[in-house]
Amino acid sequence: MTLDHDESAFRLKMIAEYEKIAEEKMITVSDDSQILVLHTKAEGKDKSPFKLVVVPGWGSIVLGWDEFLMKAKDYFDIYYIETREKKSSKLAKKSKGTLDRMSSDLIEVPEILKLDPKEIVFFSSSFGAVLNADALYKKKINPFLTILVGPMSKVDMPVPFRYLLYIVPSFLFRPFAPIGRFWINKFKSEDKVQAAKYIRVIEEAVPKKWKKFLTRFAFKKFWDIYAGIESRVLVIDESEDKLHRTIVTNKIASLIKNSEIVDLKTNKFTHSAGIADFIYNKLSEY
Repeated sequence: MTLDHDESAFRLKMIAEYEKIAEEKMITVSDDSQILVLHTKAEGKDKSPFKLVVVPGWGSIVLGWDEFLMKAKDYFDIYYIETREKKSSKLAKKSKGTLDRMSSDLIEVPEILKLDPKEIVFFSSSFGAVLNADALYKKKINPFLTILVGPMSKVDMPVPFRYLLYIVPSFLFRPFAPIGRFWINKFKSEDKVQAAKYIRVIEEAVPKKWKKFLTRFAFKKFWDIYAGIESRVLVIDESEDKLHRTIVTNKIASLIKNSEIVDLKTNKFTHSAGIADFIYNKLSEY
């Protein structure tokens, strides 16, 4: 794969600006696993009373959210949760690889940090939105608002990978990475910079963790989870994005009783400073 100048520059910038300024907190949850949370406090006249709890997508790297986070930190106290499939987590031997266990982290982490649910705004993307939705569906949490960006109805991956997960040992997953890179470049990204972000997710994956979790829900569909949500939800559509299909996002929004849907068009915008401004202004409507 040949990289153009913009994509090469993106991949060479290894550390996000937000990572440089955020406080790192390793939070021990009920199964004795440890989850990394990045935290910053807002300062200045535009500070919001709400706490922004960010739940990124499957394997998502901080770098991909850097522009958004660097702007959002001016408005909100931010708690960026690195979910347990990521490299930063330290999993206890007894930890389970279930969706329920993963979504339980989203209530335990705020509780341990002593956040008031009435002040929490969840901002969750892609598979992070599935975890957030599962927590809402099971009434583990009742935040002021949940924002689901490009929520998924199922885990999106090439069909052969779904079967290989069950039969191939995790240490043999690396040879299949070129197939994943081709699939992302060809079918699942709106531009080369977005492709570079997704490819870095593959390159930084911990195969043992991915296998542990993905084998539990590689074939699962999540429609029933969204249909059972009763709390207030704002659904963000990315109608021009290839990974998150707008027909799926609209159906998900229709299943959630107390929801509103807004189309912000591109994945690039939903990761930009513009989405931080959008959230800050949107909260004044509630």
